[in-house]
Amino acid sequence: MITSVLLSIIGTIGFTIEDSVDSIPTPNVPNSVFFADEPVQSNPLALLISANADITWDRSDVFLVVADDDKKDQCDGLNFIERSNPNTELCTRNDNDFVAIGDDNVAGFTWSVESGEYYVGIGSLNEISGDFELNVDYQVKLTLSTVGYFVMLLVFFSGFVLNRYQ
Repeated sequence: MITSVLLSIIGTIGFTIEDSVDSIPTPNVPNSVFFADEPVQSNPLALLISANADITWDRSDVFLVVADDDKKDQCDGLNFIERSNPNTELCTRNDNDFVAIGDDNVAGFTWSVESGEYYVGIGSLNEISGDFELNVDYQVKLTLSTVGYFVMLLVFFSGFVLNRYQ
């Protein structure tokens, strides 16, 4: 019973992880998204633990997106002509099929991390030289989810019943 109460309190307060990624090269094709080769770390305990990521960056001429594996494959399959077509919204910052989109570097964006393979993509709003680099700061807050609270409640009542009838 004590363990479930302590875990519920710790889950309510949460745990925050802060880090940054520096010197990311920026793409030079305006309004197109280019993805990282490796997926971000997923949340294998998404049923019990909620993970919310707040992401900000230091340049106002780029935007960031988060996409699932299928969307990444679709965007990576575009050729240069399809990618630079100004009449398409496919794989641009106006594409609503991304999991999360952020084009304001001051406000950044928030993404609820789920289990699965998700990729972060970078795009430039206009043509920039290739020697610019991007610095990204992120903060991930881990808290107990609704199902996690329910499990802690079941553990508490199980402990109560076992304690009561011993």
